[in-house]
Amino acid sequence: MLEHLNFFNKVITELLAIDVNIDEKDKILILLSSLSQSYNHVTTMLYGNKTLILEEVMLTLLSNELKKMSN
Repeated sequence: MLEHLNFFNKVITELLAIDVNIDEKDKILILLSSLSQSYNHVTTMLYGNKTLILEEVMLTLLSNELKKMSN
């Protein structure tokens, strides 16, 4: 997951470098859409929150990955 998030951040940074601005919500949707099928349960993060923050989504993904690895 860390590798995936690093690649995602790299792409976003490269887009910003060429003046392509992506809304926070769109970044989150792109990130969640880019995950493999094994992460299809992640969409539950979208419910119950009025506002999602990209950093919180990334931390949740990493936290879930650590939990999976420890089981």
